[in-house]
Amino acid sequence: MILAINIQLYAKKFLYLVLLFIFYFSLYTSIHAQSSNGNYSFGINVAGGMNDVLHRSGSEEGKTVKWKPGLIAGGGIFFENIFSSHFGIHSGISYAFYETYLEFGDTPDAQITSQNHSIIIPLYLISSFGNKVRLDILYGLNYMHIFHNTMSNDNDSTHGIRFINYNQFGCGLQLRLAFAFNKFTYLYAGPHGQFYFSNVIQDTNWRDYLYNIQLEIGMLFKTF
Repeated sequence: MILAINIQLYAKKFLYLVLLFIFYFSLYTSIHAQSSNGNYSFGINVAGGMNDVLHRSGSEEGKTVKWKPGLIAGGGIFFENIFSSHFGIHSGISYAFYETYLEFGDTPDAQITSQNHSIIIPLYLISSFGNKVRLDILYGLNYMHIFHNTMSNDNDSTHGIRFINYNQFGCGLQLRLAFAFNKFTYLYAGPHGQFYFSNVIQDTNWRDYLYNIQLEIGMLFKTF
């Protein structure tokens, strides 16, 4: 238990340091862009897929816990700065609704449905290849803030935000295949996966980690 807590604390410190590095790196590349106008892009997206929880029991009590996958869906806006022919940085803000299902082994019929509304802020690096047809690989960190949670079963429901860690820190990987309509507009699609390092439920003797895989579709608008 103590070891798991220490690992989580060190992981959070590491994530904070990486976030600071990416922030200063983004600031530096914005100041020293290739042209006086800067190589900036912006876009919109929608996404949907599967959301689940990776469970690590850690105790006898935790061995009775079982999670089942649910749906995740949402959309948002993003901004990018391409500071060389193949590399750039990506950030933005998106809304995501997701749900999961929780069961305890001794009462399998008492399934709890957890529904969450959240805001996600990514900080990704971009590796980009191609022009009229582009393959973009995005990778980096995510911050998720869950601002509303409802836990319910067949008989009752409650606001569950007090039971969960509503600030989640994680990482993400996205593949993006983009097709140019013209010099400034791209349509893209591709898979996007996220994994979060923060425990889902507060004050437990076991560990639960959110992850998801989605298909993302969007429009990218270049300004250069």
